[in-house]
Amino acid sequence: MSNRSNRPCYPIIFVPPDVKSGKFQPLILPSESNENTRLGASELEFGKILRHHFGSYALSQQQFLPPGHDRPYSADFVVVEPNTNLHIDLEIDEPFSFSGEQIHCVGMDDYRNKCFIEANWIVLRFAEEQIRSQPLRCLRVLANLIAKYTLNSTWKASFQDVEQLTPLFQWTQRKSKKLSRQNYRKQYL
Repeated sequence: MSNRSNRPCYPIIFVPPDVKSGKFQPLILPSESNENTRLGASELEFGKILRHHFGSYALSQQQFLPPGHDRPYSADFVVVEPNTNLHIDLEIDEPFSFSGEQIHCVGMDDYRNKCFIEANWIVLRFAEEQIRSQPLRCLRVLANLIAKYTLNSTWKASFQDVEQLTPLFQWTQRKSKKLSRQNYRKQYL
């Protein structure tokens, strides 16, 4: 049985050691978006808000091919800080798919996160519920993250009056099944 205090809490942030030491150049660059990728239920709406505030520095559904892989990952959003070329993989995690499959449970995305971190990208994960109910608070987290590592506080200033994001524990597989049975996503979509 999982203890809540041992579970990650959204927003979940992974920062590569090189970024922490001021080296921002990604080892793998994204390629064009994949036209065949289906967007999540909340990605279209959040993408509009993200692009409104971050402009052309926010890209949707960019492909990322780690070394030794045959198939690329598709990042929900990529945000590129223009002065340093810092790349951020911004992910929106749902507790289950519309077919009821458990996804983004504790530990499920560890390998994927590792691939991005090894390529010197920051990984920033929000729960879908957060981006639906608190989109500007999510963008505040993004802006503060950029300012912390690159010293570019342009976006941070835009969100200084926005409240802090309400944290949310990441779900276990057991919790995901329970949320699926309750059709929980319907409450906020």
